[in-house]
Amino acid sequence: MRFAVGFLRAAALLGMVAGLSACGTGNQQPVASASTNSLTFSVQSPDAATPAPLTVTASVSPGTVSISILHGGSAITSASYTLTGNTAQIVVDPASPSSLGAGVFHGTVTVTGYSCGNADCSQLVSGNAQIITVTYDIPPIVRYVAPYVALAGTSGSVIIQGQGFEAYPVQDVTFGGTSATSFSVVSDTQIDASYPGLSASTYPAQLPVQIVAPSSPGPAFTDPGANLVVVPATGSTYTPNGATTLISYPSGVTGISQLFYDAWRQALLLVANPGSGAEVLRYAYNGSSWVNTGATSPATVPNLVDIALSTDGNELLALSQQQLTELDPTSLSLDSTYTSSPVPAPSGVTLKNLAVANNGYAVVTTGNGFTSSAGTPAYLFAARAPGFSQPSSAPSLDNATPGASANGSLVALQQGDPSLASTPPVVYDYTASSGTFAATGATLNQSENPQTQSAIAPALDPSAVHIVLNGTNVYNNSFGYLGALPSSTLAVALSPDSNCAYTYDSSGQLLAYNLNAGPTNGAYPAAGPGTAVSPGTGGTIRMAITPDGGTLFIAGSSGIVILPAPLSQCQ
Repeated sequence: MRFAVGFLRAAALLGMVAGLSACGTGNQQPVASASTNSLTFSVQSPDAATPAPLTVTASVSPGTVSISILHGGSAITSASYTLTGNTAQIVVDPASPSSLGAGVFHGTVTVTGYSCGNADCSQLVSGNAQIITVTYDIPPIVRYVAPYVALAGTSGSVIIQGQGFEAYPVQDVTFGGTSATSFSVVSDTQIDASYPGLSASTYPAQLPVQIVAPSSPGPAFTDPGANLVVVPATGSTYTPNGATTLISYPSGVTGISQLFYDAWRQALLLVANPGSGAEVLRYAYNGSSWVNTGATSPATVPNLVDIALSTDGNELLALSQQQLTELDPTSLSLDSTYTSSPVPAPSGVTLKNLAVANNGYAVVTTGNGFTSSAGTPAYLFAARAPGFSQPSSAPSLDNATPGASANGSLVALQQGDPSLASTPPVVYDYTASSGTFAATGATLNQSENPQTQSAIAPALDPSAVHIVLNGTNVYNNSFGYLGALPSSTLAVALSPDSNCAYTYDSSGQLLAYNLNAGPTNGAYPAAGPGTAVSPGTGGTIRMAITPDGGTLFIAGSSGIVILPAPLSQCQ
């Protein structure tokens, strides 16, 4: 129990409190009678604002010269009172929902009256104690679902992140009202769930992901961004009759440093003209062709270095060397800008790359332009409550390059440079379920694209079954080494079913490698003949793939090649 207001001796109280009766002789028992013996606080979820305090009126009997208020229990942070005459107003302040999490929490407020025990009131006598019970109801919350894109008519699985999943038994998980085919409560913050083939009358359809926990004091809350977005499989939509398409860049674009496919909006997003004049380019598919939607006023972020979609796909995170800017992923209009870190970065260090996990955080790496092998900080950026943090587990890394799985469960971080380090450094990972960085059992120096001297980002399939570092080294999800792809690889993309690695080779060919067939003498053989493509030479090459695995995008210095993935080669 805790005193909310210190006990006041009568000698001090007599001159301070107006309206009290004269000191008694000790034959009167003080009474403090509260207007209610129970209070209830309730909020929508652990992410809700702290509710307003509640007030209880207590009447005290004549002869009462003091009252004490004691409180205990996690539901209460403080209790205070004001006494006017024979009436006390007791104010009870609840704890913040975020400090408690989901559940039913309790507390008590004990009100006791005191009268004088002798003529000069040098002793006090306690009367009855009025106990007020406090109950605080906080239902669970669903914050994120990853991956947030599902293919119409195709079953799949997701990781649901939130809080309170163990506070009350979860009886069902639904996607727009359709029950999951199976689910498993992994922890208080994570549920793994599988869904059946889902249909929707409109595309894309945003289906809220909800949990059913009947014993919860209120319905489990689903964040407005926690939706499974159902889109049609693209199939041959982008490549009718197996045709290959080249999207040419607008005048003035000489190269790119990033490419990804926004399946929700059927759009391609790129970082063009890496350097001081870098900008975000966006091409959207209008049903028959790809249109440069930013042609009139492309988004420009000073010293832009990388982009990624937030965990729920609602924000485009644009990373510059000094700050992170949130953009609308359709209009590319500015949302907010935040400084690069909560503390000054070391001299000569800039923000470098980012990759997004399924817990709402983007892992942000830093670098010094390979001028030194000395480590630089790693940060987390929270898009929900925008800002940077540096957890205690965050390592110091040597110009690290991150890559994430589509379900956001794992971020791989390769580091180092062969020209600076004689001993290959450790590969790190960031695990979303625990929110921690850790050293893996793999060691290697990240290599450079021989055309551009820029690192090839890690490639992971949606569930991190296979991980490719440096574009050549293939690992399993425990970072056990499996085999090698050709050292001539300039870019790589993994098929959604994790069976195939597609590479763009320095020979100018798209090649496929069956990762389930196993390597020969340590190297994976090509699964079939290559396909000649020409996205442009002399610059960075980036690849992306559609969620159905049917279409590949290869971006180079002159444009984006769109072609059908050779699926049969990996079956």
